[in-house]
Amino acid sequence: MLHVASTFVLLLVLAGVSVRHRPKWHITIMSSAFAIDLSLVLYLEFTRNAVEQVATHVRPMVYVHAAISLGVLITYVVMILLGRRVLKGRRASRATHRNMGITFVVLRSLNYVTALVM
Repeated sequence: MLHVASTFVLLLVLAGVSVRHRPKWHITIMSSAFAIDLSLVLYLEFTRNAVEQVATHVRPMVYVHAAISLGVLITYVVMILLGRRVLKGRRASRATHRNMGITFVVLRSLNYVTALVM
């Protein structure tokens, strides 16, 4: 079930990127992806004590996945802040939002792959 939800989030992210020139659609889709992704993280923490497992397991892939997951959450927040600046008309923020978006998509894709490997 978690892989299905994660696949759905990844598809939402790709859909959000594909409608990036339609702000209302882009914001709605990407906000939905963020909400579902954050819900998945909270679900994992409350049902599986994910943070404790990372702290106690010594498998390198667990650490890699946890680091990438943290990066995804951080870039979500940065993307939201930059997106709000873009909506306010700050030209310089648009390029930064785009570049950070590329980083986000790469990190979210790596997150998906490392979750499958674990």
